[in-house]
Amino acid sequence: IGEKIDINGDGTPLRYMDKPSKDGGSADYWSSSVGGEDVHYSSGVANHFFYLLSEGSGAKTIGGVDYDSPTKDGSTVTGIGRDKALQIWYKALTSYFTSTTDYADARKGTLSAATDLYGADSAEYKAVEAAWTGVDVH
Repeated sequence: IGEKIDINGDGTPLRYMDKPSKDGGSADYWSSSVGGEDVHYSSGVANHFFYLLSEGSGAKTIGGVDYDSPTKDGSTVTGIGRDKALQIWYKALTSYFTSTTDYADARKGTLSAATDLYGADSAEYKAVEAAWTGVDVH
């Protein structure tokens, strides 16, 4: 995100969603210490979830840029595309998230959104489950 604004002055992007820790401070996976981090760094878990949900895990090239997005447990996540991931996140944000939503609640909310939009037995629902597991949110 933000690779064209050059906010850092060195051509690096504002955020790395495939592996947030590439910025030197963001979290790739949930842990009990994430809640004590600056929100810009703790949001790496959600950024990584969204990348896994939309693009999937592992090495790939998108728009001429190489990415390699690992999961915490080494599992494979098959992405569902940006449009579907966006619809699930937006539905969860507008229907299920509140000001006190934590990562466990976000998992529940996005699974509910995936059920609403695609069904509880859908590939999209299973991808949401796999992406949250990939960032260690159970």
